[in-house]
Amino acid sequence: MTVAAGPSEAVPAPPAEAAPSTPTSHVEIIPLGAAQEVGRSCVIVRFAGKTVMLDCGVHPGFSGLASLPFFDVIDMSSVDVMLVTHFHLDHSAAVPYVVGHTNFRGTILMTHATKAITSTLLRDFVKVSKGGADAGLYTEADLDASLERTHVINFQQTLCVNGISITAYRAGHVLGAAMFMVEIAGQRILYTGDYSRVPDRHMPAADTPSPPPHIVIVESTYGVSRHLPRAERESRFLQRIHTAVARGGRVLLPVVALGRAQELLLILEEHWAAHPELHGVPIYQASGLAKRAISVYQTYIEMMNADIQAAFAVANPFAFRHVTHLRSARAFDDVGACVVMATPSMLQSGVSRDLFEAWCGDARNLVVIADFAVQGTLAREILAGPAEVLTRAGARVPLRCQVDAISFSAHADFPQTSGFLDALAPPHVVLVHGEAGEMARLARALESAAAAAGRPRAVYTPRATQAVLVAAAPARPALLRGGAAAAGAKPGAALAGVYVAAPGAGGVAAPPPPPLVLEPEDLPRYTRLHTGRVTLRQTLALHAPFDQVRLALELLFEGVHGAGDLALVSSDQCATANDREGAPVAPQILRVGEAVTVSYDPASAPGRLTLEWQGGPGADAVADAVVAVVLGAGPAPPPRLSRLDAARAEALRGGDGEALARVEAELVEALLSAQFGPAATDPETGLTFLEVDGAHVLVDCKSRGVRCADAGLKARVERAITRLEAAMRACPLEG
Repeated sequence: MTVAAGPSEAVPAPPAEAAPSTPTSHVEIIPLGAAQEVGRSCVIVRFAGKTVMLDCGVHPGFSGLASLPFFDVIDMSSVDVMLVTHFHLDHSAAVPYVVGHTNFRGTILMTHATKAITSTLLRDFVKVSKGGADAGLYTEADLDASLERTHVINFQQTLCVNGISITAYRAGHVLGAAMFMVEIAGQRILYTGDYSRVPDRHMPAADTPSPPPHIVIVESTYGVSRHLPRAERESRFLQRIHTAVARGGRVLLPVVALGRAQELLLILEEHWAAHPELHGVPIYQASGLAKRAISVYQTYIEMMNADIQAAFAVANPFAFRHVTHLRSARAFDDVGACVVMATPSMLQSGVSRDLFEAWCGDARNLVVIADFAVQGTLAREILAGPAEVLTRAGARVPLRCQVDAISFSAHADFPQTSGFLDALAPPHVVLVHGEAGEMARLARALESAAAAAGRPRAVYTPRATQAVLVAAAPARPALLRGGAAAAGAKPGAALAGVYVAAPGAGGVAAPPPPPLVLEPEDLPRYTRLHTGRVTLRQTLALHAPFDQVRLALELLFEGVHGAGDLALVSSDQCATANDREGAPVAPQILRVGEAVTVSYDPASAPGRLTLEWQGGPGADAVADAVVAVVLGAGPAPPPRLSRLDAARAEALRGGDGEALARVEAELVEALLSAQFGPAATDPETGLTFLEVDGAHVLVDCKSRGVRCADAGLKARVERAITRLEAAMRACPLEG
C-alpha cells in the first residue's frame, strides 16, 4: 500500500495487510484497478469503520485471473457494499467472481437497467469464455448468485446500507449508467465511473450532484484531450463510410455490443434513410447480444434523453429498417460493399477480429475505431499505422486498409471534466481510469486551473493498490430541537443534550430520519421516549469506625476536588453525645457532593452502611469514590488524629472545657496538615502557619480566623475549618 501524501503523487508506505477496516481519521481510497490504466475498474473507499467497493470489472487487455482487480490486498469480508456504475465489462464482469470465489458478504447495488443488461451481457461472457483463457473465472451459478445479491436503485434516490448513505445520479455514458455519492460519517465521496456531460442521440448529459462532495473520484480517460463537436464528428464519420462503400470497400466498426453500438446505429439509420443511393449497401449488426438488448432499451426508454422519448411516442427509433442482424461470420456473404458492426471493440477476438484479418489487406476497406482504444490491444496497435499485423494464427499479414479513429466514446474530455470539477469545487480529486501520461497531464492542468482561480484543490494519481489518505474527522450530524435549538450551538463548543438516533433498519433501506439533540424534557415532544429516574441503593460492610469513614470522606473530597458542591460532605443527622460511656449511638446520615446519601444505623444494621443516589454520570462518579473510601481505598487517619479524637472524647466526658478547646485546636491543625500540607504552630501565640503552592496562610486555631493574600486559598481554608467544626459538633435529635 502507499500513502498519497500530496497532490499528483503517491509516496510508498509499508505493505498493506488483508485485515478488516477500523475507524480512522482519514478517508482511505485504494484503487484495485483502473489506476494509471484503463480497465478492471475497482476502487475501495474506507472511512469510520465502513468499506465501499466502487465497480468490479475486468481488463480487456488481459485474460483469466490476470484480468481481475487486485482483490488479494484487502479483506473482502470487510466490504459492506459494492456499487456498480454500469454494465460494461471493465466495470462489472468481475462481480460474479467476487461473489463465488471470495469471502465477500456485502450488498451489491446498481440501477434497474444496469442489472437487466448485466445479466444478459455476463451470460454471454460466460458462454464466450468457455474453452478460452477466461474459462473458469466463474460459472452461470456464480452469476445467478450475484444477481440474487443485487439490489436496484433509481436515479436521485438515496438508500442506506449499514449506515452508509448512497445516492445515484445520471452519468450519461450508456443506458443505466450512474454516478454514486457515498456519505459516511459526514464525509461525501462522489465516484463518477464513466460519465459524459454532453448529450448524444439517445443519452442525456450527466447530472451535477448536490450537495457538493468533499472528494471526487473521477475518470481521466481522455486526459487533456478535447472531443470534436458532435456535428463535426458525425459528419466526418458518415463521410468516411460513404466514401469507402462508394468505392466498393467494406467498413468494419468494432464496437462494444451495448452503448456506442446503439448510438452509431441511430446515426447510420438516419443517413441511409436520407440517401437512397445507399439502400443497396447492407448494414450488418454482428451481435446477438446487441439484438437481445434492444428490448431492454425499449423497456427503459424513460432513462434516455427527451429526443428519443419524443421519437418513441411516434415510432420505435430502435426498430431499424436498414440494419440486418448477422447471426455469425460463417453466415456472412462477403460480397461487395457493406458496413459491419461487430464485437469486441478492441479486436482481441470474436467476429470483429475475424473480419479484420479477412479485410485488412484490401486498401479499399476501412476500419473505424469509434471508442477509446485500450493500451495493449490490437485496436490501439493499428492506430499507430504498422505495415504488418500478427494474426491469431501467428502469421504476419500486411495492413493496407484504411484505419481511422473517430471518437464517439461517451467519456468526459478535458473541458467536461474541468467544468464539472469547477461546478462541484471539491478540495480533493482522485484520478482513475486513465493511462499514466494522460492522467499526469490532466492532474497538472486541474491543479493549475484551481491555483489560478484561488481555489484549494489537491489532485492525486495513485497506482494500483496505492492508497490515498485524506484527513477527515468522522462527524455525527444532528438537528437541534426544542430547548437545545433555543440555546444554539457555537462552532467548536461542546454541545450538551440527549443524542437520539433512529435504529438502522438493516439491509438496504431508505435513509433513517436525521438524529436529534434534545433537552431531556423535550424527549416526549419530539420522540416516543420519556425521561425517568433510577434510584440506586448499595449496602456495604463497614470495617472501620463510622467516624473514621466520615473523616476519610472529608479528606478525600476536599483534597481531590477542592471547593465546590462536589466536595461537600454534610451531616443531616449526627450522633448524640451522651455522658454515659457506651450509650446507644443514633442513626447517622451523610450527604456527599449533594448527590450520594450515606446512612449508618448501628442499632438496626450494625457493621453495615447504605449508599443511595439517583443514577447519572456525576452521581455515579461520586458513588464510586464513596464506595472506594468505605472499602478501605481511602487514606487511613494518621495515629495523631486517633489520639486527639480519644482525648477530645475524654474532655467531653469530663466536662473540661479548657482541655476540649486545646484538643480541638490541635485537631484543626492536624486536619489542616492532612488537607493542605505540613503546618507549624507557634506555642506562644497559638497561630498555625501553612504554605500552599507558594502562598502563605496564617490560622488562629482558637478563634478560627484565617489570614492569606490569596483570596481563593483563604476561602478554601475557611471552608475546610467550617466543615471540621461541623464534624466535631453534635447535632441535636429532632423531636
